[in-house]
Amino acid sequence: MKVALVILAAIILGAAGAPERPLDDAVLEARALDLFKELRCPTCVAQSIHDSNADIAIDLRALVREQIAAGQTNAQIRDYLVLRYGDVILLRPPVNNATLPLWLGPWLIFALGGFLVFLALRRHRTAPD
Repeated sequence: MKVALVILAAIILGAAGAPERPLDDAVLEARALDLFKELRCPTCVAQSIHDSNADIAIDLRALVREQIAAGQTNAQIRDYLVLRYGDVILLRPPVNNATLPLWLGPWLIFALGGFLVFLALRRHRTAPD
């Protein structure tokens, strides 16, 4: 009976994912938490791995903690993840040719909308008598 309970617990924990273990050093854990907030969850929309409960986010948090414990700097960890996932892994991607539409797109849409409103108001202006 005990063996069956242990197997059942292992199955349940395996399906739900093992609980995350924070780093023993509070300073390193604080570094990890700050880095979690800079990295985007690959499967979530505009959500950091800090806020996400997706399996990939849990795996990335474990990976970041492992690399911090191994002595990697934040820049080295970011570079590794960008190499693996691309600039999309960063919540604030750098401005370059690939990410230029992300940075300029909202401003261009705003300007185009303003121009269309200007044209519509100009067209509907009444002529003086």
